[in-house]
Amino acid sequence: MPLGLRERKKLATREALADAALRMAADHGMEQVTVEAVTAAVGVSVRTFFNYFPTLEDAFVRPDPDTHERTLKAVREAPAGLNTLEVLREAIGRQLAHIEEDHDRWQLQVSVLDRNPSLLPKFLAARGADETVLIETVTAREGCDASDLYPRLVTHVAMAAVRAAVETWAADRSASFQDVFRRAFDLIAAGLAR
Repeated sequence: MPLGLRERKKLATREALADAALRMAADHGMEQVTVEAVTAAVGVSVRTFFNYFPTLEDAFVRPDPDTHERTLKAVREAPAGLNTLEVLREAIGRQLAHIEEDHDRWQLQVSVLDRNPSLLPKFLAARGADETVLIETVTAREGCDASDLYPRLVTHVAMAAVRAAVETWAADRSASFQDVFRRAFDLIAAGLAR
């Protein structure tokens, strides 16, 4: 479902705040960035900033709970006839459809993370928490016990495919991201046969 006007405005504000924070950190160093400077650049109040991000660091690592929630919802609501790997490919692929337009932002984030390794634990923790909930959602979809290996394995394999696709596409953008992304999942479905 497309986002409504209110949701699009909220997303635009969140993106503008994160973009301003990342750009300032890339240009001047993370230690020089303040919430006041970010909100002044975007033209919103400090209170508005904290409606979107609990801390300034969160703006740098860009956790987006709405994107993750849409992925979980897509997994839960996927047709029963699809296997779990196909479900994950479609659900995650939809959320990454914007990646080509966001390439500059991704590059900024990578630059800020490279120069500020203290942010990495928070960045990785957010991704790890998302992956844990995704495993739980896959477990429920499969109707199996939490101790079953399959939900954990298929989720980790799908996330490895996403990482491999992002890294490959970022290094060589001669093909579209979606083509690289689908090829990664095709290779997995074929048992990594070449």
